[in-house]
Amino acid sequence: MVQNHSTVKDLSERDELDFLNYFIEFTVTVSSSNLNNYFYSEHQQYLYDTIKELYGKGLGYRKISNWFNERDIKTPRGNKFKGNYVFSILKKGRIREERINRESKWKIEKIKIDFC
Repeated sequence: MVQNHSTVKDLSERDELDFLNYFIEFTVTVSSSNLNNYFYSEHQQYLYDTIKELYGKGLGYRKISNWFNERDIKTPRGNKFKGNYVFSILKKGRIREERINRESKWKIEKIKIDFC
């Protein structure tokens, strides 16, 4: 009977590897604009999600501001909504999402392996 797999023993049982003591040193550089925390309050997140949904359904900025004002929902600073507030929240929210979802660039610059 032929076996098509191998068995790896626990390292403590593998005497032939005892001489391999090594030290690895490396430098990793991470470049990212999304390392900052871009936290929204619960109210800000609600406003952005609602605006995004209503805008996706075809409502304009003025109609969305009227929708909030009819329900007595205020801006993050406690003011009544205007069309330009809606535009600003939508624009800044999209920029925020883009930054959060952007993939970080990283590279390993230097590797040094010393065998003892």
